[in-house]
Amino acid sequence: MNNVKPQKRLLTPFLLKKVPPVPEENERRQFPRRVNIFSKVFFWWVLPVMSVGYKRTVVEQDMFVLTDDLKVETIAARFEANLAAMVLKYRAKHIALKAKQRAALEATGAHAAPAVKAEGKDASIEPESSASDTSNLSSKDRDLMDPEKDFDDFKLPKYIVGYALLQTFAFQYGLACFFLMLSGVASTCTPLLTRKLITYVELKALGLEESVGQGVGMAIGSALLVGTIGILFNHSFQFSMMTGAQVKAVLTKALLDKSFRLSGKARLEFPTSRITSIMGTDLARVDMALGFQPFILTFPVTMAISIGILCHYIGAPAMVGVGLAFVFLILTMLFTAKLFMYRRSANFFTDGRVKYVKEVLNNLKMIKYYTWEEPYFDRIKDCRDKEMKIIYTMQVARNLIIAVFSSLTSFASLSSFLVLYATGARKTENPATIFASLSLFNVLSQQVFMLPIALATASDAIIGVARSGEVLSAEEIDPEATATEASPEVKALMDAEGLAIRVQNASFAWEAKNPVALDTSSADKVDSADPSTEEKVAENESLEAISISQLKSISLSVKKGEFVAITGLIGSGKSSLLNALAGFMKRTNGNVSVNGNLLMCGAPWVQNTTVKDNIVFGNELLEQKYKDVIYACSLESDVEILPAGDQTEIGERGITLSGGQKARINLARAVYADNDIILLDDVLSAVDARVGKHIMKYCLMGLLKEKTRILATHQLSLIGTADRVIFMNGDGTIDFGTITELKERSDGFRTLMAYNAEHEKKENEDAEETVEDTVEEDREFIVKQLSRQPTVRDEEEEHHNYQVNEDQDGKLIDEERKAENKIKWTVYKNFIKYGSGIFKHYTSVPIIVLITILAVFCQLFTNTWLSFWTERKFPDRSNGFYIGIYVMFTFIAFFLLCAEFWLVAYIVNEAAVSLNVKAVKRVLRVPMSYMDTTPMGRVLNRFTKDTDVIDNEIGTQLRMLIYFISTIIGILVLCVIYLPWFALAIPPLGAIFIAVANYYQASAREVKRLEATQRSLVYNNFNETLSGMDTLKALKKEDMFLDKNSRLINKMNEAYYFTIANQRWLAIQLDMVACVMVLLVAFLCVFRVFRITAASVGLLLSYILQIASQLSMVVRMYTQVENEMNSVERVCEYAFDLPQEAPEVITETTPRPTWPEQGMIRFENASLAYRPGLPLVLNKLNMDVRPAEKIGICGRTGAGKSSIMTALFRLAELSEGTIEIDGVDIATLGLKSLRSQLSIIPQDPVLFAGTVRKNLDPFDSSTDEELWNALARAGLIEREQLEFVKTQDPNSEDLHKFHLSRTVEDDGINFSLGERQLISFARALVRGSKILILDEATSSVDYETDSKIQDTIVREFSHCTILCIAHRLKTIINYDRIVVLDKGKIVEFDTPLNLFKSRGSIFQQMCEKSNIAESDFRLH
Repeated sequence: MNNVKPQKRLLTPFLLKKVPPVPEENERRQFPRRVNIFSKVFFWWVLPVMSVGYKRTVVEQDMFVLTDDLKVETIAARFEANLAAMVLKYRAKHIALKAKQRAALEATGAHAAPAVKAEGKDASIEPESSASDTSNLSSKDRDLMDPEKDFDDFKLPKYIVGYALLQTFAFQYGLACFFLMLSGVASTCTPLLTRKLITYVELKALGLEESVGQGVGMAIGSALLVGTIGILFNHSFQFSMMTGAQVKAVLTKALLDKSFRLSGKARLEFPTSRITSIMGTDLARVDMALGFQPFILTFPVTMAISIGILCHYIGAPAMVGVGLAFVFLILTMLFTAKLFMYRRSANFFTDGRVKYVKEVLNNLKMIKYYTWEEPYFDRIKDCRDKEMKIIYTMQVARNLIIAVFSSLTSFASLSSFLVLYATGARKTENPATIFASLSLFNVLSQQVFMLPIALATASDAIIGVARSGEVLSAEEIDPEATATEASPEVKALMDAEGLAIRVQNASFAWEAKNPVALDTSSADKVDSADPSTEEKVAENESLEAISISQLKSISLSVKKGEFVAITGLIGSGKSSLLNALAGFMKRTNGNVSVNGNLLMCGAPWVQNTTVKDNIVFGNELLEQKYKDVIYACSLESDVEILPAGDQTEIGERGITLSGGQKARINLARAVYADNDIILLDDVLSAVDARVGKHIMKYCLMGLLKEKTRILATHQLSLIGTADRVIFMNGDGTIDFGTITELKERSDGFRTLMAYNAEHEKKENEDAEETVEDTVEEDREFIVKQLSRQPTVRDEEEEHHNYQVNEDQDGKLIDEERKAENKIKWTVYKNFIKYGSGIFKHYTSVPIIVLITILAVFCQLFTNTWLSFWTERKFPDRSNGFYIGIYVMFTFIAFFLLCAEFWLVAYIVNEAAVSLNVKAVKRVLRVPMSYMDTTPMGRVLNRFTKDTDVIDNEIGTQLRMLIYFISTIIGILVLCVIYLPWFALAIPPLGAIFIAVANYYQASAREVKRLEATQRSLVYNNFNETLSGMDTLKALKKEDMFLDKNSRLINKMNEAYYFTIANQRWLAIQLDMVACVMVLLVAFLCVFRVFRITAASVGLLLSYILQIASQLSMVVRMYTQVENEMNSVERVCEYAFDLPQEAPEVITETTPRPTWPEQGMIRFENASLAYRPGLPLVLNKLNMDVRPAEKIGICGRTGAGKSSIMTALFRLAELSEGTIEIDGVDIATLGLKSLRSQLSIIPQDPVLFAGTVRKNLDPFDSSTDEELWNALARAGLIEREQLEFVKTQDPNSEDLHKFHLSRTVEDDGINFSLGERQLISFARALVRGSKILILDEATSSVDYETDSKIQDTIVREFSHCTILCIAHRLKTIINYDRIVVLDKGKIVEFDTPLNLFKSRGSIFQQMCEKSNIAESDFRLH
């Protein structure tokens, strides 16, 4: 089953050769919760997984299965209950406050009442009216008097989430604090034993102590105390880190849950990019910080005991050292406050960078089309530089703090001992007192040392919790304002009347960040305008951009089984009406009653899974029903050509599908869901006429014929089949009736219908024909078209065996690359190379080694010199001599430590900047085929969590690792110098140390990598769910995706919880090694081997007692560094190993500046496959396009139309053949040289968050005048209005919808699809190239606008070569020539009229289906 990989480890020769098999799901062990006391204390319960990991590579099935109490669902339920209770408490407080204010206001009003009455004319009436009279109150006070408005200004405190978390984890975190406090108390006891031991050795040296038993007892006691401290400390860390992991999991779940409940206003305030940034970056910091916070809580207890014992030992001078420690502490607090501000500033740039990276990943194809890689790279790099400048300042400040605290023992003891000497006390000559005090200062400084780390991480955590709190306490959807389901009583009435939907005098509004009141006077002016003008729509219809009642006084009743069409100009509110009926748009008054299950099928969204799963979407699979849906939605032939039929995996966001295929899969999903009422938002705009007619016949009028259908569309030929039509007037109102009724009473509807070529033809043929006759003939003609047998074989009518390839491998998304075993040396090499900065050729390494050696020597020699002073090693020297050298070495050690820490921070910062920037550069230049097979969450993970680790975590761990390793080596050398026999113990102890560490690392490294891979899946699902939220709500599948999120979090935590426990196992085993070291040194001292002096015993004991905590810290830091190097490894993979497109510029073949002069294109045997191993989408294409020729390209969906564009832009390289432009083979050019000379208006119009100006010209390469001109030429602003619009104040409430300063929300959600296409068209006008490609660029605009655009194309691009891919044949029938594609081959290529006259041609058949007659063709 299983790809088991045996591994060779250090101890493999001594182990059994049998490799453990990978367990089946039902064989997996549960996370141990009840184990024996020894297993619990020493963490031996992790050994089953560790032993497997030592023999072979660990896989996810080896992890312990989480018990119910550890699953995120259980913990989140507790958290949500606590949060809900707190919300109720705050709401009650708010109500009480309001009642109090109201009472005070009423009391004030009562006192003021007599004065009012006295002035009144009729005193007898006044007393009654005054109680209710609020006319003399301010609007604020009037609101206060209205109990219904009590919650209008209610706002939850942003730290409410922190309080709820505290309640949820109080017991677990309380245990962490309790164990840490006990550990701290035990550590203050070690100096007591040290003093006794030194005194014992001193007395023994003088021959006054004969008993060995007492000394041996103290030696054993010291070792046991060290072990106890280690066990308590590690159990504290276990509880605190588990809390961190669980808080991160709970908040990840809570953020996604909340995202589904956010109101429209809150969704604008918290767009997807911001929520992703909080989840990816802030929660990781909260997780890390919670591991350290118990130090803040237990710090006072340990400090108090240490100070008490110090004062007992050396009296008042101890307070000098303690005072110095507190001065440092206060300075640290001030520094931490500053760090808090710096983190806020850095977050601003981090959010900006993540937002840009996300924008790049979402729109990489568009960026490649427009050669925006370089400007986007500059923008991200600029953000990154500013972010890292702040982070570097933070790191240097942190390093300075930690250097000060690392030297605190030296400074505190120096000051105290100097004062002790100055006061004339003889205690400076008592080694027991001096070195016991030194040990106490060590305990003190360890506490104070951990405090800044805890405070610094606390500042990050507070911001993270606050930012999460802002989202979790944000405004939610008002259930009443969006409720659409009819009550049982209303349902009964509606059933009696046969109604499916009833809307009564309802108004609806899109919510916004800053609501603006509608200026009625300007509305009136707009209403009086000509309804057919675009300006009317633009002025009055401000979709989503500002909060106004966009749909006003809507009243309509739709019968069961009725087919209703919605039509109107672009931006007139068709999609808004569907959203209103579906309950996605806030209702401001009136009511909506829906009788039956309703489903809205809107913007296409596909999941990164198989075609089948996308359609069935968690419902029960009924094979026949599924087959009928596939056929009705015209998907059979598409699925047939996929590598594994309907088992083929679809790329993330559907990027491996054409627009039409995405739309039809979306439709198929909605049809399969089998609801009573289905709302369809322009589902046929992305498909060609043949496919559209098939869907109309077999889906809308076939499978769905018993259902209630409401279709928003621009395709007027479909309106004839509708029972009734809703016409959007463009001012937020509607007209509803049959076609006949609408033609009689609506000028706007008549104007719109006039642009339908069929209607024009009928009106020209018989001007006298009555409206009723026209409508009847319309209906008959369309029914005839639907039932007509085509003159040639109709591919859509035929059934295809789409399951022919279902046994093939349909997997698209590659497994994430996961390095195994040791992190490669090249990763460390690259990290040092790109971190060296001013230190060339890796010279930073020897420099840091040298500084570290000198720093450790000076640090150790400081206390060695203290021992020389206490025993007067040089009797002929004065105290001043000892003091001078003591002070000098203390300060030199401090400055060297500062230099060492600064150098580490510098290297990490340089590496972080360089590697991230290199990764961004390569992602921008990656082939689209790579993005097709890589989930966005996986890529985003590199630029959020992994980048954050390199920026903020690895530096801290690396710095401390170097510090502790060098200190331990120094201490061991010192022990060997004083006790040479101790050298005999070092090899065996070292061997045990290495064996334990090696045993641990074998599984730890792999489990950490598993956790990173699982984390990517969580990110990916999180992103995918947020992007498809509207679809999921419409399908009522929120729970399915929220459950999936919980499952993935639990899977990630299986690895994460084990990693935490694994680290604790290692630390405790190493504490046992340290116990043996302490025991050996203590015994050697007790037995006075080598005639060791009391001062030397004090020196060695003060250091060897530290070694226990330092050994465990070293391995913890080493493990952390290695785990975090995994992030470096992942970023390096993107920085160096990502596949790349062809070069941007090839100097030798750079074309002349004027190229292409003519715009002549030649395809010669051009064949194209999107990736190796996939079928050809273009097959030996041969075509010559003459200069300035207008070519229309048509064919059924998936015929290869958009692939021509892919080949021209070289998004995928040709498998064979060539494409030439003006005689130049484009394969020989740099991609920038090629793409910068082409313009495109793509099928899926992409808008970026920002302004209209940024969308037309993201990098300020055009003047404002050019941009205004483009907007006017695209028909977005009427020419006569242009000067007025230019003069508008950008902050004006009635700002024109397409003003350059108008805000564009994420993905352009505040513009309709048609409007987004027009903005894309204006973007192409700004670019002004010789060759223009239109990929179904007007599929979502009405016929009038389409006609205007075609006129603009004729006028503005008369000198250009145009390739236009179109489903609407009316768009291209007057082009110079038409190409008909089928399965990647040209089947017809001639002038439109010749093809139309060619009996039996595919083009003629398509024209018939689109109701195009010969009179529609212009004669050339």
